Formats: sequence, structure tokens, C-alpha cells
Amino acid sequence: MAVPKTSTMEANLSDTELAQFEDALQKKRREVVSLYEHDVKVGQESTDDNSDDFADRANNSYNRETMFALSDVERRMVIQIDAALERIKNGQFGICTHCGSLIGRPRLEAVPWAEYCIECQEKAEKGLLLGP
Repeated sequence: MAVPKTSTMEANLSDTELAQFEDALQKKRREVVSLYEHDVKVGQESTDDNSDDFADRANNSYNRETMFALSDVERRMVIQIDAALERIKNGQFGICTHCGSLIGRPRLEAVPWAEYCIECQEKAEKGLLLGP
């Protein structure tokens, strides 16, 4: 399916609104990067204390894995935020990257890094979203 070319202007977003979304995205990006850096530091500092207690070692290992898993989620979020910032730059912010429909303003306000309209997001969550 060919994605129709829709621009941000057609999405009815003013320059002021785009600047507000960009500011919100930049703020969220800084917040997520800070959390990511903290998680990595905590994960690296968490070491087995050479305890002979199997439960303690297992608990330490679990905590390390949890910290690194959280940081993976945060990395993915930074990638999504960066993609949204790029869509602002190229005039495609607020437009579904799959079908080309407008993403509703309430959705953008709640999740400004959203790349899909609500219908395509629901399909993606069910594993039903086929390539563009």
C-alpha cells in the first residue's frame, strides 16, 4: 500500500504547536537518557560479592539483568523520540508512517513520539501490521 504524502501543514499543526511538541520531545529525550545512564551505572556497579550463598548470587544476577533490560527499553524510546523529531524536521509529524492518515491531536499530546494512527497502532500491537 502506498503511503499518501500528507504534510504537517495538512495535519493542522501550527509552527507554535510544532515547537511545543519539539520542546516536549526534547525534554522527554533528556529524561530518558538520564534514566538510561543511571540504569547502566547501577547495572555495572552491581557485582557478585563472592558470596557462597546461591540465593544472593542469583538475586544479584537478576538485578543486573533487570537494570540492563530497562536500559534497552529506554534506548528504544530514545530511537522513537529521535524519529519523531526527524518527522518534525521533514514535515511529516502527526502523520501515520504506515497508512499516511493523520494522527489525532489527543494521541500526539499523550504520546508525541507516536508514529502510527490509533488504528495502525492497534494492528501493530496485535502483530497484524503488514509493511507499508
